[in-house]
Order: sequence, then structure tokens, then C-alpha cells
Amino acid sequence: MIIVVDDEGAYRELLAKILSKAGYEVVQAADGFAALSLLEKSKIDLVISDILMPGMNGYSLVARLRAKWRNMPVILTTGFLSEDTAKNMMNGSVDFIPKPIDPEKLIEMIHRRIPPSTQVTTTNC
Repeated sequence: MIIVVDDEGAYRELLAKILSKAGYEVVQAADGFAALSLLEKSKIDLVISDILMPGMNGYSLVARLRAKWRNMPVILTTGFLSEDTAKNMMNGSVDFIPKPIDPEKLIEMIHRRIPPSTQVTTTNC
């Protein structure tokens, strides 16, 4: 299951649709706090998170993930930083894809980490 974390609801919905069509089970969170709550309750295989969000930004979310789910694959995204800047800030511990996201590149990035599931559902939080 993949969790999509983004404060922009329309963008979160778009990513969820792209992932669902590719065969992934998807849950959504509007911020880092909601994402952490879902991670406690569900078996999440991969996190896709915006970097710039109110409350808990993507970098803070990654720090909290690493403390509890050390090997959780993470893909960060934003339209405001270069790919090199984002990767360097996380010391290469996460993947990065710039907004607007290229769906094919995103699916390829995910396929390298987890295979698509046969069950597809989308849940909002």
C-alpha cells in the first residue's frame, strides 16, 4: 500500500488515481501528522510526500519515518526545489521527483521498490 501525503487535495487525488490505475492500493493524508497516524494503523509499503506543507513538512516527516520505520521507501516531491537540492538535503536517503510529476517516471520509480498489487482501493484521511 502506498500513502500519498500532500496538503493540496486536488494534487493528492490526481496522484491517487494515477497509482490506482497502475495497480497500487492507495491511502491519502493531508499532512505529515495524518500520515504518521495511518502508518501506525496500516501496512504501508511506500510513502510519497510533498516537501512543502504546513505543520510538518516532508523533511520532518522523513525524520520521523526513519526513527520508527527505518527502511521505509520514500519519494519526496515539490515544485519549488531542484532535484539535486532536495536529494542533497536528505543525503540521498530518499528518492525525489519534481512537480508536475511525470506519471510514467513515478510508476517506474515505484516499480523498482514495490510491485503493483492486484487489489486497488483509495482512502482519504
